[in-house]
Amino acid sequence: MGVRLEEGGVLHGALHVIIVGRDEAWLEGLWVHPSTRGRGVGRQLVAEAERVARQHGAATVRTAVPARDYAAMAVAERMGYLRATRADVLVAEIEAGPIDIAYDAQVAPTAPTDVPAIVRVLSTSEALAGWRGLVPLGWRFRRLVPELLHGLIKSDRVVRSGERVEGVVGFALRGQTAVIAFLCGPRAQQQALYGAVAERARGAGANRIAMFVPDAAALSGIRAPFAAHTWCPDGLVIVEKQT
Repeated sequence: MGVRLEEGGVLHGALHVIIVGRDEAWLEGLWVHPSTRGRGVGRQLVAEAERVARQHGAATVRTAVPARDYAAMAVAERMGYLRATRADVLVAEIEAGPIDIAYDAQVAPTAPTDVPAIVRVLSTSEALAGWRGLVPLGWRFRRLVPELLHGLIKSDRVVRSGERVEGVVGFALRGQTAVIAFLCGPRAQQQALYGAVAERARGAGANRIAMFVPDAAALSGIRAPFAAHTWCPDGLVIVEKQT
């Protein structure tokens, strides 16, 4: 849903509101015309977006701000948003040649019956602990709930490893990029899970992988030439507000 601020047929700013769960909403794409910056347009848009979110039952509103965007962070803080967590966004090119999947790690697609085990793996992982139980999907962070995992499995966006779901990776294909939202499990299986995503991505015509991690230490089991995403080289700060 779009929120716009116009006067006399002139567009001064716009913002998108996305309802991401039963009681969660996400704000993204805030834009203010350069000629009207400094006049409170951003705050007006956020306030109207919150009103729209409440109308749809969203008690919690979140958004992500690049760590270096101090102006956007200042607006968020003035509007009552609190820092919930942060994440690094890293990018790696999918290298040519054979992809290391290590099939002895028993990598396979997931089924709806795997949801309880996947919830267990994710809820006890360092990544979800660092993200306060939130899961990044695209650039949006949502609460981890079984219904969410059912949807990801139905759309073939989750791969497991181990005989009894010891590791799990969630991802999405976006044009030439595969976005890994979470990758958790034993260090010995992490490369296999990453390789499974890289294989699918390359087969679909993608040439790089973007990955959300709580910090660089989360990549200890993955061999890939990662670098910081140019849009948020210092990572993202996720802020939230109870409306």
